[in-house]
Amino acid sequence: MGGAGKTTLAKVVYNDERVKNHFGLLQEIGLTVDDNLNQLQVKLKERLNGKRFLVVLDDVWNDNYPEWDDLRNVFVQGNIGSKIIVTTRKESVALMMGSKAINVGTQSDEVSRDLFKRHSLDNRDPKEHPELEEIGKQIADKCKGLPFALKALAGILRCKSELDE
Repeated sequence: MGGAGKTTLAKVVYNDERVKNHFGLLQEIGLTVDDNLNQLQVKLKERLNGKRFLVVLDDVWNDNYPEWDDLRNVFVQGNIGSKIIVTTRKESVALMMGSKAINVGTQSDEVSRDLFKRHSLDNRDPKEHPELEEIGKQIADKCKGLPFALKALAGILRCKSELDE
């Protein structure tokens, strides 16, 4: 489901210092505007040859196996321990890649309410606005545990202090 935190989780992994120290960093491969997809594949194979790498493919929807197999062939030159992380809403994508799906799930009611409260009432004393805290619980419950929805709505209501707002 969208907004469950798949991209956020991938970012946390990618930005973790232990991950950065474990994998090499490829910042550019030296392509020009006129280069085509085949040249990109050749350059990537050359640069990744014998190196341990982490690739994050975020929000993948394509479950066409021949296309995935073509892309995967770019990465076969990598060293043992190389990893590819894929985030998707489609279980068929995970199955096509030869892996089982790991469901991120949603937040519990308590965690949802705390997240909403933290983002909507930040820098304010909740005791000064008990009526906002109660309606905040109701709004959080309607978000069904989706962190993106919770944070987005909380951000909109962050500057509101009147109940009718």
